Amino acid sequence: MAGWGQKIQELLVGPIEVANYARSAMTTRKYYTERFAGLLNRMRPGDIVLLGFGGVDHMIHNGMRYVPVPEYQELLALFTDYIRSEGGVPVMVTPTARYAFSATGEVKNTRGDYPRAMAETAAERGVPLIDLTGMTMSLWSRIGPTRLRQYFCWVDAGEHPLHPDGNIDSSHLNHPGAYEVARLVVAALVEQSVLGRADVDVAALMEPEGLPAVSQEFTVQSPESALNYGSRTGGAPTLARPAAGATVGPMTKFSGTAAPGTDYLLFFEQGRYIGGTGVGAAGQWLWRRAVEWTPGEHVVQCVALRADGCSPPVEQHFQVLAGVEPPVITAPKEGKFSGPKVRFAGRTRPGATKVVLMEAGRLIGATAVDEKGEWHYTHAHRWRAGHHAVEAVALFGAQESAPTAVRFKVVGIPENSGIRAAGSSREECGEVCNHRPFSGTW
Repeated sequence: MAGWGQKIQELLVGPIEVANYARSAMTTRKYYTERFAGLLNRMRPGDIVLLGFGGVDHMIHNGMRYVPVPEYQELLALFTDYIRSEGGVPVMVTPTARYAFSATGEVKNTRGDYPRAMAETAAERGVPLIDLTGMTMSLWSRIGPTRLRQYFCWVDAGEHPLHPDGNIDSSHLNHPGAYEVARLVVAALVEQSVLGRADVDVAALMEPEGLPAVSQEFTVQSPESALNYGSRTGGAPTLARPAAGATVGPMTKFSGTAAPGTDYLLFFEQGRYIGGTGVGAAGQWLWRRAVEWTPGEHVVQCVALRADGCSPPVEQHFQVLAGVEPPVITAPKEGKFSGPKVRFAGRTRPGATKVVLMEAGRLIGATAVDEKGEWHYTHAHRWRAGHHAVEAVALFGAQESAPTAVRFKVVGIPENSGIRAAGSSREECGEVCNHRPFSGTW
């Protein structure tokens, strides 16, 4: 695995030093609270600081990582103000596009509203912006789904010693991929006059854009002949995941085991070859289609290639979810009063992973969904008196529904009441609390 920041030094000339303070999977908030002070202490006037955030902040299915757009923009503005106060030059860089192609082969933007939000903040603050999301989406489109895997940490079982069971990572680049993305970043820095041509290796930047090799699964010759092979040999492979009849997302991963002597697995749908994967030393395998599955019912066939022929085919039926329906909120009732200990309840599609609750765009809680599709949630803190609006979002893996809103009123003690003043000598449960959204204290 490699980040594009690691490769920038290779594209510079002269005495310019690159200090790579990036950390994988860090949200804007986590970086601000844990690492930003160290960066400021290292920085000197005139230093260029590339702010590349937004890769994980959108993960509403992971409450520890989710940073809502308003907070994301506020933190970007704070980064900018501190860097400028120390004489630095901030540059905002939107996140790299993932390896994500639609069923018809178009690159998908899986970064949500965060690239737009960063662009908006950069414009407001007068900060140079590198639209790396758009640039890499264009590059991925030119490369295509049959080749792009060569730029990501995606390997078959048995292909890499560090990943004997295989690894399917559509977010993190490998070293060749990181270098190509770094070329885009450095070229953009020159184009926006943040760096001069004398600062960079012009020859490296001007090298013609090459295409990575076609992935092995798309170099198999006449794969459909395996379905019509006359004499079958060896045992059929097993498909452990997804389970037969399961409902899955459009980028679901397949895994299982193959009989001893298996060299390679081929996958088909309706007699058409759709991909393949290698097999590990113990027969383990892992595979994901290079493009999304279309919504609806699917039947996949898998055949094992062996030195002495082909195995019998094995079939697996599964259903790809078309989308996640918004949850129904049954409590509190729309426009009605509640006490300060508000109980939320409702129902959603059985099989949904969880329901998350939002207030003013901020995540305030999450709850599991039972086998009937019912859910319940009570916040750990009492609600203040007055009017409130909360949205519920249903999740299925990383897929999310449109929000369902409910407005309600809370009967409580007003803030200026003498009753509250009488208890003001006692502390809350703590300055830092997991029951509330991030409020600037850490």
